[in-house]
Amino acid sequence: ELLLAGHATNLFNAAHDLSQGGLSAVLTEMVLRYSVGATITLENVGVGLLSESPGRVVVAVENHKGDEIKALANKYSIALTKIGTTGGESLTINDCVIELSELRTAHTSTFPRLFG
Repeated sequence: ELLLAGHATNLFNAAHDLSQGGLSAVLTEMVLRYSVGATITLENVGVGLLSESPGRVVVAVENHKGDEIKALANKYSIALTKIGTTGGESLTINDCVIELSELRTAHTSTFPRLFG
């Protein structure tokens, strides 16, 4: 319901579920799709990046809409955690930085290179 309500009011710039591939796949797909970098901070990087969670969604919301997403999450009793910000030419997760161009190459050419 929260996602439907947010979509109806154009609250989200982007949204992606964590059911397939976990946060690492979601962040890669989102930054490459929109060609916008992100800076992410995670407490437990290994678990945070690899855990597949069908009930969780990453959403991108403009900074000035922070109170709006918090109010909507409270209305539906949904836990909300800010993991980072968007912008720039790289994906940064804690101290690890990868340029979007390098990430795009790795994302699109690894399997063809390995398996022909």
